[in-house]
Parts: sequence; structure tokens; C-alpha cells
Amino acid sequence: MQTELMDLSREFAVAVSMAVRAGAIVRRHHERGVTPEHKADGELVTAADREADATIRAVIEVLFPRDAVYSEEGANDPARLSRARVWIVDPIDSTSDFLAGGDEHTVSIGLAIGGAPVLGVVYNPARRVMFAGAAGVGVRFNDAAVAPTDISDPELASVAVSKKELARGVTFGGFGRLRPLSSMAYKLARVAAGMDDAVVSFKHRREYGTCAGVALVLAAGGRATLLDGSPIVFNRREPKQPLGMIAAGANLHEALIRRFAAVAGAEQ
Repeated sequence: MQTELMDLSREFAVAVSMAVRAGAIVRRHHERGVTPEHKADGELVTAADREADATIRAVIEVLFPRDAVYSEEGANDPARLSRARVWIVDPIDSTSDFLAGGDEHTVSIGLAIGGAPVLGVVYNPARRVMFAGAAGVGVRFNDAAVAPTDISDPELASVAVSKKELARGVTFGGFGRLRPLSSMAYKLARVAAGMDDAVVSFKHRREYGTCAGVALVLAAGGRATLLDGSPIVFNRREPKQPLGMIAAGANLHEALIRRFAAVAGAEQ
């Protein structure tokens, strides 16, 4: 999945600003206390999710009126499938962590063009840290340029994994260290920044919490694919990806794909 280099400087600046604004909303609700609610599908939601979503959506609709918005907290408008540019947003990735008073939830704002993730901003409002990047320009953690690690041996790797997957009994063996974390966006962003060597998830992930993070990994020079090594395509008709995913530096990613090829085959 290749995209031509393009000038995304305006989109980048707007995405960072939106993430900071949405993060301030999330932090305000976090400090005051929130009441959990449930959507029709049983997923958790809060007033903070809805307010942050409305703030992001309003900015995009004014500044990029021809673009579509695909957000966890908005209606899934099929018209997005005919748009080349789609902003894919999770105003609070890991609402469960947010409700528990944790500090691993994030604001996730990604831009996909022609199905390819080309820009990502992941902001952790509790820790006040920002991961931001775009195709062709690299990734920054706050004000520092960052990149994935170059480790190649899985047995030496620090691998970020889902707390929920571990709680369900999913096993991740043969790694130097497992780092259980909430928010898939946060896990992907940390890999892009070299804070962890890889992230592995067997869950069929939704686009909202992965577009920005995958864009960051790719922009930083790493690799992010489905478990079988195929590209992760966004703005799909189906709500979930067909397989789990792996992201890492290029050397480690190749080794992980070989390791999990049998798992990917069993899922298909």
C-alpha cells in the first residue's frame, strides 16, 4: 500500500491542535468524575467521549469540508466509503481505563487517504504526552524525533499487549518482557517511539483506535500489518479488521510474522 509523498503540514497542525483540545475536555471530565453509560451495542461511553468527539468533528467539518469523519461516537455513514480522505477518530481510546481512573487512555486522530494511514496523532491527556507524525516527515514524541527500535530477537523484545486479552487467557510466549497496557492507540504509538519493541494483538481490531497508531509506526519507519503480513487497510466496509495485528521495527516484525503465521492461518 503505497502513497505519494504529499504536503500534510496543515492537516498535521490541525490534528495536533484538535488532540490537545479534546484532551483538555477528557482531562476535565476525568478530574470531576464521570458516569458510565452504555451504547446500543453494549460498549461503554461517557459524556467526555461525546464532547471530545463533537469538538473534533466540528473542526474537521469547517476546515476540511470535503473529508469524511469515521468516529467511534458518530453514526457510521456509508458515504464515507466513496471519499478518498477519511479522518478516523477515537475521542477516548480505552474508555474503560478512563472510567477506572487510569492514565493510559488516549485521544486518537488518524487520516487515511485511499485506505492508507498517512497521518496520526495520539495524545495521552492524563500523562500529557503527544505522539504525532505523518508519511514522509517522521514522528515526534512531544518535541523529540523518535523511531522504532532495531532489535531483531523476539526473546529479547519488550512487547506491549492488551490487558483485556491477557485477562481472557490469551498467551503471548517467548518474549523477553510483556508490557500489559490499555489503549491500542497508545501501544502502537509507543512502538513508533521506540518505547516498546513491538505490539501484538490477536483481537480483530476496529479502525478507530488503530488508524492513528498504525500511521505513526509506518511514518517512523516501522512496520504494521495484519498477523499474516498483509497491509492494514482503512475505511473498510466491515467494522473490524479480518485478523489481529503486529507492529514493530522492520527487523523484529519479520521474525514475528514468521512466528504467528500459523495463528493467522488458523483464523482465516
